[in-house]
Amino acid sequence: METTIQNNNQTIQNNNDKPQKSTGLKLGIISLFCLLLLIPWAFIREMITERGRTESDAEREVYDKWGEAQTIKGPAIKFYTQKNESSFSILPETLDITGDVSTRTLSRGIYDFTVYDAALTLRGKFVLPPTLTTAQRAAMANTSLPMTLDLSSLKGLTDNPVIVVDGRTLTPQEVSNEEARLMWKVDVSSLLNGDSLNYELHLLLRGSRSLDFVPMGNTTSVHLHSDCATPSFGGEFLPTERTVTDNGFDAEWRVLALNRNFSQVVPKEDWSTVNNSAFGVELRRPVEQYQQNERAVKYAFLIVLLTFAVVFFVEVRREHPIHPVQYLLIGIALMLFYTLLLSFSEHLTFLAAYLIASGMTVAMIGLYMGSIMRNRKVGLLIGSLLMVLYAFIYILLQIESYALLVGSVGLFAILGVAMAASRKIEWYRK
Repeated sequence: METTIQNNNQTIQNNNDKPQKSTGLKLGIISLFCLLLLIPWAFIREMITERGRTESDAEREVYDKWGEAQTIKGPAIKFYTQKNESSFSILPETLDITGDVSTRTLSRGIYDFTVYDAALTLRGKFVLPPTLTTAQRAAMANTSLPMTLDLSSLKGLTDNPVIVVDGRTLTPQEVSNEEARLMWKVDVSSLLNGDSLNYELHLLLRGSRSLDFVPMGNTTSVHLHSDCATPSFGGEFLPTERTVTDNGFDAEWRVLALNRNFSQVVPKEDWSTVNNSAFGVELRRPVEQYQQNERAVKYAFLIVLLTFAVVFFVEVRREHPIHPVQYLLIGIALMLFYTLLLSFSEHLTFLAAYLIASGMTVAMIGLYMGSIMRNRKVGLLIGSLLMVLYAFIYILLQIESYALLVGSVGLFAILGVAMAASRKIEWYRK
């Protein structure tokens, strides 16, 4: 009799353990699938990186053929010591630059890149700086000296530069392709006699990425007009005034010698440090699809985990078993979202690509869940939750500065919902 009672108790205990073992096994399998999905996740990240490299290669090819980013440094008059052992340059008293910059789009395969044509006028005057030393003044015996202008690349020149010095029109007599330098022989007699030397230089050049200037004048002013509606101002100095509209921008800079880190007399050995004070504007359309894809894929594991959790809760609440293979298919569909997003974002805006990819994924998983649960409302519930989740991730991608704050609060809210849903589940039901 006692043996029979013990056997019955053991049978009841075994029956009570079955739901626990079944639930635990299912959770273990789901966890294993989450880990296995890290494999395609890694391949997708590598694909995004590879596509980004392909775009960068195409960008370098286009910019190399059209013209690189340009930095205007000059003009300056170069003096030599008596035995030509060393040299120094004096910089202009005033440098006023006005320019009109027009942009255009060049294509290479599926990629579009923004380049520009610039028409620049540089005018001002030279005077002898009061900081000249006795040795430097002694070197000023020669009245025919080179006036130089440095660019980033002479390849961007579309016409011969024309310079007018004290009413005389000059053409470049020396060109240094290695240093990207233009030189004119200038009569500096008036300058040595204590008068000013006036100049006006016209440049037609093309380039890409950015257009920068070095504040060579004791007072340097720059005014640019462009049809580029997405400028990014940078360098050591920001514009004192700017106006940006959908039709382009106007910007003005004013830089004093007191603002920069070099004087009006620059020794040869210090010439390379002059570039450290450059300022200007980046002139290209912001293309961030690969950066956005890279940021989006970082949330992939979170989406998979939350989706599996919702599906698991639905399975337990409705007591309708879902096969592990079906969990795996849902996970694969969630991973395919990122390949769809990457593919569409190369041809459409990121927002349009995100809407299409998420819509396709939500529709597929929603219909699939409605079919396997034999309940259309379940499919709509899963689809709606996924839509909210994808919308939440998109918001995080757009508010980079506040992503941590919004993400933390959002995850806290999601955890609260999960805890509220889990408390109604009879984990140890008989």
